[in-house]
Amino acid sequence: MSQSSTNDDQAWAETWLGADSPLAEFIPAYAPRQGQVDMAAAVNQALRQQTPLVVEAGTGTGKTLAYLLPAVASGLKVVVSTGTRTLQDQINLKELPLVQRGLAPELKWAVLKGRTNYLCQRRYLGLAAQPDLSLPGAGTALARLNAWLEDSESGDLDEVRGQGLHDAFLAEVTSNSEQCLGGRCPTREHCFLMEARRRAAEADIVVVNHHLFLADLVLKAGGHGEALPRYQAVVFDEAHLLPEVATAAFGVGLGAQRLSLLLRDVLKELPREAEAAAAAGAVEAAGKALFNRLRKLLGPGGRVTLSPEQLERLAPASSALREALGEMAKALPKGKEAAEALADRAQALARDLEAAAQPVPGHSVAWAESRGGVRLHLSPVEVGPHLQQALYGHLGRLVFTSATLAPLDDLTPFCARLGLPSETRQKIVASPFDPASQALLYVPRKMPPPNSEAFPRAVATQVRELLAHSRGRAFVLFTSHRNLKEVSGLLADELPFPMLVQGQAPRLELLKRFVDQSPSVLFATASFWQGVDVPGPALSAVIVDKLPFAPPDDPLVAARCQRLEEEDGKSGFAHLLLPEAILSLKQGLGRLLRTPSDRGLLAVLDVRLVSKGYGKRFLKALAPVPLTHNLEDVARFFEGEEAG
Repeated sequence: MSQSSTNDDQAWAETWLGADSPLAEFIPAYAPRQGQVDMAAAVNQALRQQTPLVVEAGTGTGKTLAYLLPAVASGLKVVVSTGTRTLQDQINLKELPLVQRGLAPELKWAVLKGRTNYLCQRRYLGLAAQPDLSLPGAGTALARLNAWLEDSESGDLDEVRGQGLHDAFLAEVTSNSEQCLGGRCPTREHCFLMEARRRAAEADIVVVNHHLFLADLVLKAGGHGEALPRYQAVVFDEAHLLPEVATAAFGVGLGAQRLSLLLRDVLKELPREAEAAAAAGAVEAAGKALFNRLRKLLGPGGRVTLSPEQLERLAPASSALREALGEMAKALPKGKEAAEALADRAQALARDLEAAAQPVPGHSVAWAESRGGVRLHLSPVEVGPHLQQALYGHLGRLVFTSATLAPLDDLTPFCARLGLPSETRQKIVASPFDPASQALLYVPRKMPPPNSEAFPRAVATQVRELLAHSRGRAFVLFTSHRNLKEVSGLLADELPFPMLVQGQAPRLELLKRFVDQSPSVLFATASFWQGVDVPGPALSAVIVDKLPFAPPDDPLVAARCQRLEEEDGKSGFAHLLLPEAILSLKQGLGRLLRTPSDRGLLAVLDVRLVSKGYGKRFLKALAPVPLTHNLEDVARFFEGEEAG
């Protein structure tokens, strides 16, 4: 399967994915897809010429094989980074075995996950020796793990996740990046993570997720080792998720939970060290003082940007906590692996606290949030400069792909958001599906304004009528938790379908119930559809309450809008909020059409889509899906499904 046998990339792609593809023997009713061939040719060229490539490949293109074949043929060490576990599993269990069977029998690949996916032998043995009876079902869970470990070669907890092992218990038998002792660990010879990294080092293709890939970049940039083996090319699938993950990776985040975990580990690892316990008590008091101040500043909830004046008011409490952490690091005994690791954690926390107090206007923003506990953050306004320094400056063989990257057939905004170099090539491959016949867009003629008190009740009325026509089988998605709670409450006893609500169970469990209990209806926030794959009739409608604009007062959104307006003279709404909302709505449509036979309704209960001038840009992006304002058309659409 030589890539160097010809410089004609299109001919190369036709050979492996055209009508006479060797894969035809292994894929029932194999039929070549021109978009897949064209994408494979572009990826082949990008890897050969060491030039970055961005490809939007519409649903149904077969983009996974379109990049895996050139990656395997290149003979290079290639990392494939995904945004979701679902795609990671698909590549590992379906696509790569197919490539191996049909084209590359010697192919070796490995899946490498973040460290908290693997059992930590040191912490497991410690808990087994002295069980924590406060953990729910600790005795039963330990027995289950003990039996599992007799056969498991990987130590990957996904093999037993969901078998009565609570998250609180799993947190005690895994190590996050701060709890891991690394080379100082007494059980390092039997470390499952190190074994997984060894397999990855020997593999041709390594499948990871964006969080792990970005964490590796940050480690290398800081001179703190590496999480991934050295590689020669990277393919980012679900690349639309990269900017958000990179923002978190190149930022700093610390909260009450991170601090309390450090203090708990100090007392657990060093139970007889009175000086360490006293120092931990001082850190706890200083931490409470800082986070109480933050809590008062935040008010009832949400996120706020911290102004220079607010940071100045927080400075005394922040300084006191940094000093207490420094004193605790000094108080921990020397010469003990666990104690030295704890001292490093305390010093790292103090450094992060100092960094968070010093945002650079236009480059970074300090902000706080109270959801899930009070947290303090320092985030880059733009991730491009960080990626340029950590990645683009060292590697040219980079492929970025997703089904939705271009709001209006223009990939330039995505390239700008990631700061990609000017020589980056761009390609858009249309979906082979027929949205004009497979989908319908419904917008009501009249609705109260989205900020009206009457809006949630009107949404509930519309949802009730739409579900009667779709016979359930729908996601009902909201841009705010408040509307989600109110509308789901109004409909709680009125729907003749199983009703699932975000928060009732973990996300993956809700999705499983949604399919198993079909026809059912799932109420969730708009971000829920990221990475969701429900092919077939189980998902036949996506109902969105409002156009999915990001909140303009969100600290990061506000900072990016301000930078656009001050440095580029561009409207933050037109060049950031609007394009991202369009992409989000396109992703919702993409959830509906997963196969050529899928049919689905996209309902947007926000009349701004047709009453405002910018609505034309949404409609253009969703074309050629037909638009209707009549529920009778919705009824006929689903009657057509029955007839088919």
